[in-house]
Amino acid sequence: MNLIFKLASAALLHALFFACYPDTGPFGNYYLGISLLLWAGFLAFINTGARLVRLLSGPAGALISLAAFALMGLALAATMPQADKVSVLEKLQNGRYPSNADFARGLERFGIDLDKELTYAEKTLRKEAAEAAGKAKKELK
Repeated sequence: MNLIFKLASAALLHALFFACYPDTGPFGNYYLGISLLLWAGFLAFINTGARLVRLLSGPAGALISLAAFALMGLALAATMPQADKVSVLEKLQNGRYPSNADFARGLERFGIDLDKELTYAEKTLRKEAAEAAGKAKKELK
């Protein structure tokens, strides 16, 4: 179960990087798949070592796992392709953080239209508020 959680966390980290910095160019999808596959293999290898170390010292095993994720984040930031040929790591170092528009465009790559979802949620909330207000008026009469 622990390995499955680590693999899901690795996929989430990859998805967050790709959602925040969506301008990956034509090879971005290939990079995503290959990187995720390589890191899954690395995590499976590290998980075995972390379990052995955890037998001796629990915090040391957790520290190994955290170090692997820190290394993964650094490697993603340094090697993820960008259309402007500036790495994500350089962008972060220069203070060029992703905007809301970048994040919305990145989510569209995964099939999530943030504007559409927010509009639907707003309509649903307004409808429920109107129904609740109508019920409150009836109870007050």
